[in-house]
Amino acid sequence: MSTEADARMLIDKLLEAAGWVITNKAQVSTEEASSDGRADYLLKDSRTRPLAVIEAKRFAVDPYTAKEHARDYAQSLDAPFIILSNGQEHYFWDYADGDARPIMGMPSQADLERRANIKIHRKGSLQESLSLIPYPSCFIFKGEELETRPYQLECLKKADDALISGRRRMLFEMATGTGKTLTIAMLMKRWFQAAVVSRVLFLVDRIELAKQAKETFDDYLRDWPAVILYGGKRSLEGQIVVGTFDTIASQLGPNGFGHTYFDLVVTDECHRSIYNTHRATLGHFDAIHIGLTATPNPGELRWISEHERRLVRNTYIFFDCWDAAKKEGRPTFEYGIQRAINDGFLSNYQIYHAESVLTYEGAEWEGEEIKPGAWGRDVESEDRLNRHGRIQNILATHEYENTDWFFYMVLYVFMVKTIIQEYFAADAERAKERPRKTIVFAVSEKQASILVRLFNRLLSDGDCLRIARQINRSPSQVRQDYAKKITCYTNNGNPRPIIDQFKYDPLPLVAVSVDMLDMGYDHKEVENLVMLRPTRSAIKYAQMRDRGSRLCPRIGKTEFIIYDFAGNTKRFNDPGEAYHKPRIVGAAPDTTPFPGDDDGSEITPDGLPEPQPYPEPRPDFLFIKEGSLDDEIRAREIILVGPEGLAIDRKIYREKWEEKVIELRKIRALC
Repeated sequence: MSTEADARMLIDKLLEAAGWVITNKAQVSTEEASSDGRADYLLKDSRTRPLAVIEAKRFAVDPYTAKEHARDYAQSLDAPFIILSNGQEHYFWDYADGDARPIMGMPSQADLERRANIKIHRKGSLQESLSLIPYPSCFIFKGEELETRPYQLECLKKADDALISGRRRMLFEMATGTGKTLTIAMLMKRWFQAAVVSRVLFLVDRIELAKQAKETFDDYLRDWPAVILYGGKRSLEGQIVVGTFDTIASQLGPNGFGHTYFDLVVTDECHRSIYNTHRATLGHFDAIHIGLTATPNPGELRWISEHERRLVRNTYIFFDCWDAAKKEGRPTFEYGIQRAINDGFLSNYQIYHAESVLTYEGAEWEGEEIKPGAWGRDVESEDRLNRHGRIQNILATHEYENTDWFFYMVLYVFMVKTIIQEYFAADAERAKERPRKTIVFAVSEKQASILVRLFNRLLSDGDCLRIARQINRSPSQVRQDYAKKITCYTNNGNPRPIIDQFKYDPLPLVAVSVDMLDMGYDHKEVENLVMLRPTRSAIKYAQMRDRGSRLCPRIGKTEFIIYDFAGNTKRFNDPGEAYHKPRIVGAAPDTTPFPGDDDGSEITPDGLPEPQPYPEPRPDFLFIKEGSLDDEIRAREIILVGPEGLAIDRKIYREKWEEKVIELRKIRALC
């Protein structure tokens, strides 16, 4: 049977791992006499003053049950903290401010001493100290005097109330564009001033987001230095440390960040960051944990993924705001997009439906996202595939073994052209007022390259000249730089200069992005979003949508438009207003197909009936194999411009399809 002595052996090792010299009685004394008995351990600061009592129990005893006994010792010895341990489970208890809470290991002497000093600088209790710090009615940020918004004050007050009540984990849900980072900076300043915290860790999952956060902290929190930690660089400097999960994880343990190094840990976009190794990183720190997110639960959207439901639930559970009885999350503070629009703090938006199956067929799904398939991956060059004179050479070199499939690739180019021309037509009237900054969400790197070339090429001469006058640039420069690609491969793997160019310069007007601008990118002037990338994640969709949500008084922006060619807005039942200019085009893959010819049936290239639409919500997306003609017809339905540039109906198109396939097969036979 285990004894308390066995537990003490483990406790000794944990103390040594945290830097304590257990043989030095000036740091650690055992069987310390108190008015009510003897404390198992007494940890002391650098001046031998009491810091914490450790109450040891044998393995079989839950150490949490020893709270009252340990508090008597601590109060008698004037130690501000208590550690309850059986060698395997440990609890840290700041008994003046809340309940005992689990910890992963022992705190260091320096961290405990710092925490004790924080409490000394408070003016009374936690509640009294906070009450002496007024809520800001206005503040200076980026050289402007701004009024504190009502929802920001509401957030600060709810955070204070949660802290005073002893809550250690909080979740803030705030729509993109409402200033999550600035609001948390306001909270950090308040808690610094009230001596609630003295060190903060701000966690992100991309270094670009770290840089954006540091800019906000440097401006608003000038008196509290902030540093960004980069991979492989050891540093413990700065009261505010900003870093990615991977970097911080590499700096835990000996000579790194101890369990109590930070008093506050803020996790940005926390719904993606509480699992696997990331969750272990968060669990390492005994701190107040605040999660920030725009979309753990995008409540105005329809869920279609059970996996995402579980993700959202687990986010709420981690931050202690899941109501198991009602099966719903109750965040500490919530300010969603619809409320922000109604309050006039975000742009309203409209949705233009012109759905294409381009990004469905030839794409396989990996969970809630697609992986690039034939349409987005294998089409290398618009010029290469669009010149009929090259067909014989391509086939002769056996670059494409399946002639029918190759013809689909040719049609792919026409489809991309159709989408771009449809966008130009739909936005024509708005574009006359001013050039509109636009983000295009693409499927793959190669698709993005094709889109950029076609956007630049298909821009009409009149529009090119008009834009040149509007932005005071030469028509040649507009033609060259109207659209640019922004992916992780851009500019030899350094896309930041192009991202900044899109944000601060008149050109480019169109940024074609693949997983770069759909999250954490702030640009108030974005007025158009073009969705070519389908997703089954409501969170992912909300992040893409919210790239246009910021107001921009400088240019008079009060709304933005989503040009949806991927069916995302219908999939999630987005409540945005419909945009009907100039027309609704095509049939969505999830909706009833167009009526057929005179007999009322659907026409396909080989005369077979059109497949029936999937029920809502659609459980999965169909992957069309190469060479399957009957399933390709839905892509053909949205093509309004034929190879000769003339409008064609479906019956004529069917005949041209059959003629082209026969022609290509003959060419291949001759080869």
